Amino acid sequence: MKKLLLIFIGVYLILFMGCKKDTAIEGPELVDLFGQFALLEPIRASVKTVNFANQEQVLFKGKLSIRTQWTMEVIGLNSGAKKTFTGNEKDFNAFPISWDGTITFAPFFRKNEPCVARLRFENYPDTIYSDTLTITDVRPTPKVDILIDDFESPQRPYNTFTEGQQTFNGTSVNYQGVSPTEKTRFYVLAGNRGPTASLFLCGMNLSARVSQGLGSNYFSFATENPNNIFFNAYVYGWGDNKAELSIEFQEDDNKDGIYQPAEEGAYNFRLPVNWQGWKLVSFSYGDTRISTSGGFGNVDRTGKKDPDRIIATQFLLLSQPGTSGITRVGIDFANFTYYKPFQP
Repeated sequence: MKKLLLIFIGVYLILFMGCKKDTAIEGPELVDLFGQFALLEPIRASVKTVNFANQEQVLFKGKLSIRTQWTMEVIGLNSGAKKTFTGNEKDFNAFPISWDGTITFAPFFRKNEPCVARLRFENYPDTIYSDTLTITDVRPTPKVDILIDDFESPQRPYNTFTEGQQTFNGTSVNYQGVSPTEKTRFYVLAGNRGPTASLFLCGMNLSARVSQGLGSNYFSFATENPNNIFFNAYVYGWGDNKAELSIEFQEDDNKDGIYQPAEEGAYNFRLPVNWQGWKLVSFSYGDTRISTSGGFGNVDRTGKKDPDRIIATQFLLLSQPGTSGITRVGIDFANFTYYKPFQP
């Protein structure tokens, strides 16, 4: 009898545990899967004006009927600057989007600039706009550890060189309707390549002495680890998939104050400029490769990267193989940061 009772209890527990309801809900709610998409409350900013110089912030609120993947862009109506947010929350009142004046895509936002928030959805064609708000003052440009150049001084001794007769090589306030990312000027490399001409079009070399405005021939880094030194610059592309930019760092291995291209190391980072508009480019010195520009096949005397011996930064405009005609690239706010890329 006792044995039968134990068996009965065991069977009861198995059945009870097997039928117990799991209170945890995994995955999307049914209303998000089968509910109708609608805007329940319009997207609105918490303020009409904002002063980012005083560390003020903007909260964007609103409400959707269902949870879905979305992208919100805050767009500067004068500058074209953008700050992008992504998510899938449906109640922006409970989870507002907070903006502190930072950017995702250059250029920087402008003082006294009207902005609008644009909300788009991955699974729905709707586009929702907020009312405009005005930036009365902008967030200060984040500090960098070493500013190579912001290209605000056209009289600076830039060492330029070309392959044949090129069209433009220098600082510009406005080149073909393009505005700088910050302040008033940026640098443009441009040239016209024929079908049989060299891929190299033109270049610009800027010494560390000129960059820093100091007596030293070399950049004064706080670290000698190449992986902890980041080069950053805003690069403008015209979207024609013609340009390639080579950013080169020349090392004076014997520290005699002169770079010998056939004997001393130079390291570069090359990238096809295949986008339209401004883009922030960042890479560590550890990501560079030994340069063979000029056909020298450089040999590094020390056999390693020596950041403390960088005597000059060089920008070379190359055309993509198989292309011809006008090729150009814009450069602005070139700098070094330590331990992590520049955070705009």
